[in-house]
Amino acid sequence: MNTLRAIVLTAACALPALAAFPQPQQSVKLAYSQQTAVVEFTTDGPAVTKAKPLCDCTTVTIQGNKIIATVDTSKFDQSVAKQIDATTADGKTTRLTMNFEVPAAIILSARSLVWQRGSTPAPQVLTITLPKGSPVTDIQEAGLSGDAFDYMPHKVKDGREYTVTVTPRSTDKPVLNRLVLTMVSTDPRFARQIIYLQVKK
Repeated sequence: MNTLRAIVLTAACALPALAAFPQPQQSVKLAYSQQTAVVEFTTDGPAVTKAKPLCDCTTVTIQGNKIIATVDTSKFDQSVAKQIDATTADGKTTRLTMNFEVPAAIILSARSLVWQRGSTPAPQVLTITLPKGSPVTDIQEAGLSGDAFDYMPHKVKDGREYTVTVTPRSTDKPVLNRLVLTMVSTDPRFARQIIYLQVKK
């Protein structure tokens, strides 16, 4: 009998404790140029006694067993996760995560174009696509920092798709230049895009 009681107690101790927050992670899809987002976390009963955001962009309000997080998303230019450490009345601390999905305002086929030292200086084509509804509506200018590459912009579809053909003048030695795209954008976060051009060792 004592043996059976010991087995039951051991099994009970081995059961995982119920999480205070049934949904400690939440995904939030942002709209173009969205400035703020409000995210709520609710416990399965225990009151929230403390909530500490791990980013200055987040402020929190506690209402019983609920946390209301207000997040400044105005500077998010790519998908990012923000977190809050929340403590409940039962003494447990849970890390809450908000995964923000930022829609792409500009789609680049590559963030860098690379050639190997001594290889054939063949051209590479960068493709720039502007999704429908994007705050970016055109490319105002394409410029090069440095003189190790030649480049030729081309408009495939006005306001939607562009290409830039880039060719190294030589691959005899390592070099790093930047292709700078100045965009026509209602959102300053996307006003400039940088693509790195490199001949590697």
